[in-house]
Amino acid sequence: MQQQEKNKNNNKGFNLLELLVVISIVGLVSAIAYPNFSEWNRERQVRQAVAKIQSLLKDVLIQTERGTFAYVQVLFNNTDDNLVVTSKGMTMQTLATKINDGSSDWNRNILTRCNTESDDYWDTDLDSASTEVKNAVYSITLEDVTTNFINEVGAVCFARNGKFYEGSGTLNSGLGVPYEFIFICRRYFDVNTCDISYDQAEADDEGEGPKMVELGGDEGEALSGDPVPSSEVKYLRRIHWGRFGNILLSKYRNEYTIDAENKEKLWSKETSYWLEKE
Repeated sequence: MQQQEKNKNNNKGFNLLELLVVISIVGLVSAIAYPNFSEWNRERQVRQAVAKIQSLLKDVLIQTERGTFAYVQVLFNNTDDNLVVTSKGMTMQTLATKINDGSSDWNRNILTRCNTESDDYWDTDLDSASTEVKNAVYSITLEDVTTNFINEVGAVCFARNGKFYEGSGTLNSGLGVPYEFIFICRRYFDVNTCDISYDQAEADDEGEGPKMVELGGDEGEALSGDPVPSSEVKYLRRIHWGRFGNILLSKYRNEYTIDAENKEKLWSKETSYWLEKE
């Protein structure tokens, strides 16, 4: 009986002081862990967005190899609220008609081939398109990230084996080939674009705009000739594509000093994808 009373006295639980100590420890651990978790989560959102865009690019390029479409477009539309990436396609029959029409804009002005304005240019936009064609459209909406242009559209167009390769909007270089990269960073309430700056050395021959960066480099090799983000840009990544279906992802590593001498060390290659020909 006395032993039972003693056990009862020993099982009263926490007193007020002990409870306050536990609460303080939990609060301290949370205060340390939460910022790290928040940083990890924001970086994860950018990483996942880039992976989704890469996957869409891969799927669209595969469509040209399988013959689903002869000519395809990947359209980037960045607004104040989200970044929408959509694919469009043109069948071989439609493309052949344009090529064989000597008076068409397709033959007279290659800068208009990757059309972003007409509602009846792409087979996937037509009401009369088959279910198979309409189901071949890919589209993703990304609310947590933005890119290096705002309230504008940019598009890049591909054909099998790189036969045709053009850009439109902000991705039109004016040189007959598209700009071959796009930047992705975290979207905030007061930051809805990736603020990227270029040295004069990175401008084209006329000194107007960024020079197209060559895709290449061995695994782990730093990429040279790269732009530098402003201090407002967080978790910056770049998606870089090529004429023949090669895709390269790279990440900006801000642990390096931003200066001319070390500039080439600021970007590091993460993953690459090369389209397998069928």
